[in-house]
Amino acid sequence: MNAMHGTMLGLVVAMGGWVCSAQQASIPFGQLEGNGQLSASSFSTGVTPSEPFVTGFVRMPPVTVPRTLGSSYFLLNGVHLGTAVFDMEMTQHCIATHQCREGNPLMPSSLAGQLSVDFALVGYGSFVSYRLKKHGSKLWWISPATGVAAHSVGAATGLAHR
Repeated sequence: MNAMHGTMLGLVVAMGGWVCSAQQASIPFGQLEGNGQLSASSFSTGVTPSEPFVTGFVRMPPVTVPRTLGSSYFLLNGVHLGTAVFDMEMTQHCIATHQCREGNPLMPSSLAGQLSVDFALVGYGSFVSYRLKKHGSKLWWISPATGVAAHSVGAATGLAHR
């Protein structure tokens, strides 16, 4: 630890001691015992001896945060990824047998091109659904459900031309 870290640590400890609410409590000096110690009965705080003496803090129940990455999230986004890969495989099979062509004019016809575009779209859809679910939106499932529907139509078309 260098001098800068030591100085910062000392300042934090000193500032923490100044703002500590237990140090701001009044001490009844008239009720000191002969040996200079305060007795537990000298404070009139109303706190039972079984609880620690804490001034300024309120006991609150723990806040439960809903899980973002739950089984429903992984199931729906996994189905989206699975239908995207199945759609791509059916399209590649259909193109290889010269029975059909890619219906999306923006989608490349090569396997590497389709992989990159499909994985980018599935990743973006998963990111959008994660952000929506994290912020408590009830509509987090729309992005992967739309992808599942679109890729299911593509896969069904590939199966029909098999």
